Amino acid sequence: THKRTAARPPPPPPMPTTASALSRRVARRFAAGFPAALAGPKGPGNGGKELRLVGREAEYPVVWPDGNAADVRLLLRHLQDNGRGLSHFDPTHEGLPSHFDGEQRQLTGLRAPDGKLEVVLEVGWGTVEVITGPFEDLFEMKTKHEEAMGLVVDSASRLGMKVLSCGLQPRTPPSLDLMTPRPRYLTMREILGHDIWEAWCVTASDQIHVDVCAGEIASVNNLVNLLHAMVVAVCGNSALMAGKRSEFMCARQGLMRGLGTRHGMPERPFDDIEEHITGINQFPLMWIRDEKQELEIVNDRSFEEWASARRASLGPGGPPAPAEGECDEAEWDAFLLHDHYVWHSARPRFKQGTVECRAACQQPWPEHMAAAALHLGMVEACEDVWETVLGRFGSRGEAWAAMQSAVPLAEEHGLAAFDASSGDAAALEPEFLRRILDDCRNGLESRGLGEEVLMDPLFRRLGELRNPAQSSVEVAEAKGLPGLLSHFEVAV
Repeated sequence: THKRTAARPPPPPPMPTTASALSRRVARRFAAGFPAALAGPKGPGNGGKELRLVGREAEYPVVWPDGNAADVRLLLRHLQDNGRGLSHFDPTHEGLPSHFDGEQRQLTGLRAPDGKLEVVLEVGWGTVEVITGPFEDLFEMKTKHEEAMGLVVDSASRLGMKVLSCGLQPRTPPSLDLMTPRPRYLTMREILGHDIWEAWCVTASDQIHVDVCAGEIASVNNLVNLLHAMVVAVCGNSALMAGKRSEFMCARQGLMRGLGTRHGMPERPFDDIEEHITGINQFPLMWIRDEKQELEIVNDRSFEEWASARRASLGPGGPPAPAEGECDEAEWDAFLLHDHYVWHSARPRFKQGTVECRAACQQPWPEHMAAAALHLGMVEACEDVWETVLGRFGSRGEAWAAMQSAVPLAEEHGLAAFDASSGDAAALEPEFLRRILDDCRNGLESRGLGEEVLMDPLFRRLGELRNPAQSSVEVAEAKGLPGLLSHFEVAV
């Protein structure tokens, strides 16, 4: 039987039995950010149905040859000055002292004029994020991402750096020194706890945004969150930390347990947008922006409590109250800021009109599209996957409880946890996981573009009961850190 790591997350926020007036008006405006029907171009498959657009936010650790974190701020400067195709990008600055000259602004990213590519600095200055899309299909995403990574890797190589395709810095441990010096990050560190926020300085995820329409949000978002353990099991790639094996095969998720149900798999599914917003509104409100757009810490009450008190203060002698059932702009802006700092494995995004899928580590470079393919297939086959899940567990509640029990196993042991010989009652049968992968592959196949081949690595991993993290541990044990860096290095 596998040994479990103790987790003491904060209890979930209490869930009201009915949506408040606040939740109803926020939900109405939130739902308006999603189309009533998909409006993408027609695809060749499934009777010419509309293609869902997809976008990707891919993070990569960057290191020196000895495996210690390299400074991505140097990499961005080199890309700006010498990066060929990136030389015409619009630089993004923030009002922070630069570490390299006397300027009072720091280069934090480069953005293409068409908005379809950004290369940016992450929470830790040893991680680069490459944002691409939206695109009509995964092959276009693959091509554009590889072109962008070619530029990034070329500049990194000229500086003596290596870009790694894994979910964690392999040698440099989490620390305040590694944190990008943004003022809000210091505040987050105090609010969330030093260990949790500093862990964010070393992690690297592979996130995908998938188009959804308003009527799909609950079903799709619930499904992707429900399958958190499965995604972690097949896509975990963050076992090595601070130069040694961690207690997790997916430390990127395991290190965040202290955030409780504000991160990862939520405590419960939701039936509609109002119920989703009601749940989000019960989490503590960390901060708001004041009249000068500077962050003002709250963190002593829920968003529901803060907004209700604020609404009660409007009227005579103060700002005019909005119409009944309508959000005023200050309330809406405060909600969007609050919602941004709830990190579930799937979350609907108002600005993009998508569901953002967040559970996967960065994947090995030869298989770098695997997580994106899995999540797009999951969304396309949502109804079929739910049928498979309910056929296995009988009800949504039973499925949720079972999948929650599987989360620590997946985080700590990867696919090895789901070996029938493990003896753990919470383990999921490999055949059940295979049926879900089959559904997702069929969902991609229905688009008629051949994208389903990008899921092949996932079937191989399941057949071997070995995910990328498990493979990396074997490499580290056999070849040490030099062999591990070679194993992880992105070669475009």
